[in-house]
Amino acid sequence: MLLVAVSAVAQHKEPEKLQPYLTTDLTNIYIWRGQRLAGVSIQPVAGFKWRGLNLFAWGNAQLTPPANEQPEKYEIDIVLQYQVTKNLTLGLKDVYTNARGDGFFSFGSIGHAAHGVEAVVSYDWKYFVTEWSTTILGHDGLNKRGERSYSSYLVASVPFRISHVDFSAIVGVVPYYTSRYDDNSSGFHVNMLSLKAGYNIPLSQKFSLPVYTQFMVNPSSEEAYFQVGCKFKLF
Repeated sequence: MLLVAVSAVAQHKEPEKLQPYLTTDLTNIYIWRGQRLAGVSIQPVAGFKWRGLNLFAWGNAQLTPPANEQPEKYEIDIVLQYQVTKNLTLGLKDVYTNARGDGFFSFGSIGHAAHGVEAVVSYDWKYFVTEWSTTILGHDGLNKRGERSYSSYLVASVPFRISHVDFSAIVGVVPYYTSRYDDNSSGFHVNMLSLKAGYNIPLSQKFSLPVYTQFMVNPSSEEAYFQVGCKFKLF
């Protein structure tokens, strides 16, 4: 799905040169907003940055699906971000997964759409970062009346560093009811409490291997997950 660019005036100077990048993660589990979405997975990222724009594709391919899941389960996200100021970033994210809808080009009603588009606002408050996402098109959850809920999600993260390890304490909140999250809740609730740690293992004077681990708890569904992964930067 093509994304519409966010129009804004940058308040700071960005590099003029186009900067492509390609990375991939290998992780034991794919967890998202307090939910387990896949087992052992590979997660490639390809994109470019130019001035305040960042356009990239992110994917998740499950390598070891459980016996009761389709082996071809995967997800592809196309994300467009624009850094308006040093602190404020606006974006659009198109999320596609083959686990729903009627094929890659199905953009119809909620029950048949394979894509869901979110509008995202992120702000860096110096000591913590908040991100608000709202689904505006395509696949979505339903409210209690059976209508589109315009599902929203709020994440607050506090980064900090101990010795050579980078940590992040994260809280995720569902602000109002939507059927999108299976958390046994009828309205506002916290469905993600997470502590993430990352460290760069030096391999040589020029190269290092970023590794990370994350412990996530969903207080609403009373589930807990432990993630371990590493990132390979190709360029």
